[in-house]
Order: sequence, then structure tokens, then C-alpha cells
Amino acid sequence: MGFDVSWHPISQKEMFRWYFDRLEEVQTGDHSGLVALAKEYRLGGDHGNEKFCADRYQEVMDTAAKVQPEEVFDKTHSYILAAVQGLFRTYYYTRGGLYSNLMDQPAMAAYTLPFQKILGKRLKNPIQNRILDNYSGGVYIPEDQVPRLLAEGQSGSVRRALESTFGNTLPVFFKALEHARREGLGLLEATEIIEPNPLNVQETVCRSYLNNCDFDGVAIYVETCRKQLDEAIRAQGGAPATAQVTREVHQAEAPAAPEEPPKKRTGLLKKLFGGNK
Repeated sequence: MGFDVSWHPISQKEMFRWYFDRLEEVQTGDHSGLVALAKEYRLGGDHGNEKFCADRYQEVMDTAAKVQPEEVFDKTHSYILAAVQGLFRTYYYTRGGLYSNLMDQPAMAAYTLPFQKILGKRLKNPIQNRILDNYSGGVYIPEDQVPRLLAEGQSGSVRRALESTFGNTLPVFFKALEHARREGLGLLEATEIIEPNPLNVQETVCRSYLNNCDFDGVAIYVETCRKQLDEAIRAQGGAPATAQVTREVHQAEAPAAPEEPPKKRTGLLKKLFGGNK
């Protein structure tokens, strides 16, 4: 099984303003900061989904407030941070393409910034700074390293390392980097914030705000699956043109209420999206 990876342009300052500072408030029962930010940024306003985004923001932050110090940061706060970012601005999707897999290469790890240096002693949760499992936050490429990685990733050993990881989704990763460079932001990696269904994209599961997802990476995933399916049908003597499979990509409007979770999720996802259905 591969990872559904997403890339979230966000600055270190925004991490604190949108998440860590609000976390301390919510832990005391104060939601006024969340409400004020939702109004200031008009979350969901472009598509008339202000209530959905405001409710989702409070929902995920209420879950974050319940995270215990012994829980792994990447599986809790970093993951929720990525979901929060997706309420505020565009994020990007790549099927596979884990930068975390490059962290054993010192030259590639040098483009990232450990959360220990961002947070100092603010949180006690153990931090891995990489993705080792589904439903997790991963590496953070800080503001000052985004332009360097974007430039040096065009050729040489850095290009080869990125190509080995991203394959045909590398243009989407570069697009996310360019967005971050243009606005002076860093880039946060996460998995399973969005889980596209390549056979029917309208059944995509999103744990943030779907309308803010750039769909280029989803289209690549759908097309790759289409080609693989066609090859499998031909190998069995069938005709791909007659296969009953939905192949159109749709930018669906966000629903009026949070999406139902996949079945049999536990831990953080159970707390965030309700019990098993």
C-alpha cells in the first residue's frame, strides 16, 4: 500500500498563530482565538463554506487539546497542524513521494528543520521528524531552504534523489515548493490528510478542506491507475473501453458537514472523526 502524501505551505510564524498558540487557549476552554481567525481569513468563504471550515477548525483543535505528552508528535500535533493548514490555503497531493524516505541522506536532510528547533521546550511529545506510518506529519522544509531546494533540485544529485522518490509526481512537488517560495513559506509533509479514490474521485476522503487541494497530483494518480487498469484488462483479453469505471476528476464542493471517516479507525482518528461506524 502506498502513501497519500500532501504538501502544506506554511511559515513557522503561522504554525504558532494558527495552531500552537491556539492550542494553549483551547486547552483552557477558550475558543475566541479560533473564531477570530476564521473570520479574519474568511475560511471557506470562496465557496460559501464558512460554517463548515469554522466548525472543522474547532473540531480539530478540540482534538489537539486532548493529545497527551507521551503521544508521538508526528502522529498527533504535526498531523493535525497539516489539517489546519488546509483550512487556510492551498495544499498539494502526491501519491507516494515521501521526502521522509530521503532523510537517511545527509545532503537531503539538510534542507529540513527539526520541530525540536521550532518548538524548543514548548511540547514534551516525542518527535521523529519523518513519516514512518500512515496518518502522520513528516518533514518540514523551512522558509530559508525552500528556494535552495527548488533551485538545486533542477539538476545533479539532488534532482536524482527527488526523481527516485517522486517519479512522475515531481512536478507537483516543485509546484508546492514554488508556491512556498513565492509567498515566503515553508513546506510541511503529511500523509492521509486526503485519500483520493482513483476510480471515483467524488468519493475522496478529506480530513481538512477539499476545495483547497490542488488537484494536479490527484489527476496524475487517476491517470496512472487508468493506465494500469487498462493494461490489466487487456492482459485478461478484455476491452478497456467497455470497462465500467468512473474516470473523470471532479473538484467537489466541500460538504455541509464533516465527511464520515473510514471504518475501523482508532486512536487520533477515532477522537477526531468519531467512533467506528
